[in-house]
Amino acid sequence: MKLHIVGGFLGGGKTTAIINAAKVLSTEGKKVGVITNDQYLIDTAFVKANYSPFEEVINGCFSSDLDSLSDKIVSLNQNTQLDYIFAESVGSCTDLVSTVVKPLMIFNKNIFECLTLSIFIDARLLLSFLKGDNLLFSDDVIYIIDKQIEEADILIISKIDLLAEAEFPMLKKLVDKMLRGRMIITQNSFSPQNIDNWLDTLENLPPRKREPLEIDYQAYGNGEAKLIWLNEEIKFSTLQSDACEFAFRFIENIVNTIRRKQIPIGHLKFLLINGEAVQKISFTAIYDEDWKKSLSFVSSKLLKLVMNARIETTHEIAHTIIKNEIASISNNKVHIKRSNAIAFQSGHSATMHHIKNTVYCCEECICLKNILARNAARLKDGSATALAELENEQFECSCDCSDGDGCCC
Repeated sequence: MKLHIVGGFLGGGKTTAIINAAKVLSTEGKKVGVITNDQYLIDTAFVKANYSPFEEVINGCFSSDLDSLSDKIVSLNQNTQLDYIFAESVGSCTDLVSTVVKPLMIFNKNIFECLTLSIFIDARLLLSFLKGDNLLFSDDVIYIIDKQIEEADILIISKIDLLAEAEFPMLKKLVDKMLRGRMIITQNSFSPQNIDNWLDTLENLPPRKREPLEIDYQAYGNGEAKLIWLNEEIKFSTLQSDACEFAFRFIENIVNTIRRKQIPIGHLKFLLINGEAVQKISFTAIYDEDWKKSLSFVSSKLLKLVMNARIETTHEIAHTIIKNEIASISNNKVHIKRSNAIAFQSGHSATMHHIKNTVYCCEECICLKNILARNAARLKDGSATALAELENEQFECSCDCSDGDGCCC
């Protein structure tokens, strides 16, 4: 089984790419599983509506809940004997090599034959980032974007079809200048040919030594905390009018208000549910003026809308915006019911494992056995000192074969 971890900043198109890759592989007779890491399940619901089998890690990001990720990998593989698993990380996470990739290679290497890390970023966001444009985000959030780009096995510049014709040569020039030496793919994830290219690249990815990030965890944690989570369910019901029209007007008003107030958007997602029909509408740091063109819903007198936002503001401001925009469309033709409103900050959580240096050389690696013994003793001890040692473990294989050509280090 081959494990492909997919990360990258919010709104990078990770879910769309994974779903379409799974579909392409399925048509080739391959068995594919998907693992989501979704705090409010919009992406999970979208995956479920479009593809299965899938699992979800919902109690934290992969790095802070690696045991859960490992359990989901094992569960998916045991139940269906998969050829591939795609695991999508939360869009505000970085340092995945030290906290996810290398620990999995040490503790779960017997499960998969290869492990890759693809980092996605919206082409329009990358262009603005490389140009030094004002993205509205704070420096701490920009820091996360920078570190995500730095650690990619493959950097996927996604949504390339949304660039203006004149912008593509400019992006290429900046990428050649500022990201030289990186493995980079430009991609429209709705194109089967582009998905094939990504999958072929993953299949033929040469072995490489993954260097750990030098990361400022205070800046990283601050960046995650500034991007609040805002989740809510809203039901629109009517007797004669079209409930969809009220939902669309609500979405448009929310987006326009956030833009007008210059609140930075990591992602702003709406899942529309009308019986069996499900449609996802997403907004990112780059405004998409033509979002209505993709709508395919027919008229309905009952519609559920699930909203999830990662925006850089306060809970109070976010809730006030929603309250005001609901009031602005309310009248005697529609009944609007709000439920499951949640808002929280999720600063950087403690990682289960943080392995900066090389991984073990073989199944009989003495260094690996030593680290496993030390970590087992630390977990049994349970003291703050022991857990801190576990968190900061820097494993380096010193076996004679660890520099050989066939070594996974």
